[in-house]
Amino acid sequence: MHINQKIITVFSIVIVSTISSVSYVSFRSLESAVIDSQLEEMKHEVEIRAALVESLHSRATEDLLFAVQNPIFAEYYALSETRVGDTYDENGVLRFTERQKAVKAEVEEWIYNFQSRFHVDETCLINHLGQEHARLVLNEIAPDEDLSPSESASPFFTASLQTPQGQAYIQSPYVSPDTERWVFAYTTPIVLSDNTRPAFYHFEMPLQLFQDLVLTDVGRMYVVDQNGILFADSEIEYDNSVGSSSFGTLPTDFFEKIDSASGSPELSNIVQSASALSAGEKGTGSYVVDGDDRYVAYQKLPTFGWILVYEKPYSLMLAGDTNLSQLGMQIVLVSALLGATSLASVFMISSRIARPIAGLAAALRLQDAGSLRKVEVKSSTNEVTDVTNAVNEMIVKINSLEKQKDEFASMITHELRTPLTPILGWCQVLKNPKMTGGTLNEKQEEAVDIIRKSGKRLEGLISDMLDAQKLDMKRMRFTNQETIAHDIVKSVMTNFQDAMRPKNIQFVDTTGQNDELVIKSDKNRVEQVLSNLVANAIDFVSEKDGRIEIGLVEQANDILFYVRDNGIGIPTDKQQSLFTKFYQVDSSLTRKHGGSGLGLVICKGIVESLGGRIWVESNEGKGAAFYFTLPKLESDRSSLQKEVKSK
Repeated sequence: MHINQKIITVFSIVIVSTISSVSYVSFRSLESAVIDSQLEEMKHEVEIRAALVESLHSRATEDLLFAVQNPIFAEYYALSETRVGDTYDENGVLRFTERQKAVKAEVEEWIYNFQSRFHVDETCLINHLGQEHARLVLNEIAPDEDLSPSESASPFFTASLQTPQGQAYIQSPYVSPDTERWVFAYTTPIVLSDNTRPAFYHFEMPLQLFQDLVLTDVGRMYVVDQNGILFADSEIEYDNSVGSSSFGTLPTDFFEKIDSASGSPELSNIVQSASALSAGEKGTGSYVVDGDDRYVAYQKLPTFGWILVYEKPYSLMLAGDTNLSQLGMQIVLVSALLGATSLASVFMISSRIARPIAGLAAALRLQDAGSLRKVEVKSSTNEVTDVTNAVNEMIVKINSLEKQKDEFASMITHELRTPLTPILGWCQVLKNPKMTGGTLNEKQEEAVDIIRKSGKRLEGLISDMLDAQKLDMKRMRFTNQETIAHDIVKSVMTNFQDAMRPKNIQFVDTTGQNDELVIKSDKNRVEQVLSNLVANAIDFVSEKDGRIEIGLVEQANDILFYVRDNGIGIPTDKQQSLFTKFYQVDSSLTRKHGGSGLGLVICKGIVESLGGRIWVESNEGKGAAFYFTLPKLESDRSSLQKEVKSK
């Protein structure tokens, strides 16, 4: 890492860490205070709504008890014919005497006036046998034939008759058989002077009243029972119109469950904890939905054991036009501005320190590895001057070593080749009967072949090393001349026929119609690249069904040469290293395929020196394809192609 980068990095870490820590602590402290404050406000709002619910119940109870104080109820049930019991005509319709009808009319008028003043769906008078004696539904007085004789099956029947005088019984929600919508009922007994309870007075109020009580502009408010049923929810619009439900419908068939509405088991746990509270007790909590924090305040209601819950997401936990997320973003922006200013100062200081060193580095990068020269860097810093002088001294030593290395490489290559020449020559001589005075036996001839092959292999390794050195030093010579590209392919095909035949490898030229394309390049070097790629392919295809394709394709500005095989392929993670010196796909000592690891490096160096590029495409187990491009010579500039066409 550069010195200026180190300075910037160290100070950046210190600045960013300090600002981030201070910002984080500040925001968390502020966040905690805001959330606590908001939770208190939410608890207060829950208290207000709970008070409204209690006010609703208190008013309904007071109205109910006020209604039955009218002596007309006691008068009706004190009538001797009423005391005798219910009588019915042949159609099963309840009979009334004239005196009963007169008093009953006054009762119905009183009920009508009462129902008109309050939000009541239905009002009825039911005796101790379950027979309705009067009923008003939505201010409509029911005729005698509609009065039900089977109200003893109502869920509130027994409890209504047992409720102490001067008190009201409240029945949990159910679907009214007359209005066919969800209601909750208030009942109280009618007690005569002799303390008998011949009947009770009952009215139904729509559950929509609870839905209206939980409406809120910010957040979500709902009423939930111990079983998690949402009887009212500001985010769920229940159909509470007349006729919206069938009588007998269960709450679970109509209302949402809290776990399905929120999707959070944590909220269900909060509701269970709230259910264990006493009436009027309050609490707070939080849960997470899809990574979003939600905060809740709740209070246990005395009626039905319901819980009133008010919740807000994190994004709404701040009043006004700014929420906590926006506040956090403002802190981040201020911190970022402060950090950027500090980092800019650090960058300016580090640049002044590192600029002379960077100048020295730039001068060194311009050096040619094959011909190093002394560098000159102007600097007022003594340390940079000392480093520059040390570098120049090193350049002198390196140039000397490079010269010695070149001389040694030339000498060792010559010395290695010198003994190879007679070895290979004598191998030919030993196989000539005239020179040896007789024919070699099979084992002797096999030994001579092994010597010759080993010598040839060593000769190839020496050539590879020499070519690699020339490419490194940019001293390889190229003779560029116009050549028909397909002639190079055909030459390689001819040279490898003998190598393919014993292994039964199918060697195919797939050039097609592109057999007159001309390149201006070094024919021998291009042939060397193709030969190297074909030789590699031979090593990696099967001897039974091996197939190697060689050919070329014309492109816009290039000619694309390729060698494709159906061999074992090359693993993806090893393909990038193929063109690295001495790299072997199988680097173990027991690898099946030999080689110096220089062949593909030489191919790459030759192709790039000739103005092209080389690459590989392969999937393990599905063969490999090597491609390289060379610049195409335009037909109107090729004298060779004109000559071919004229023939």
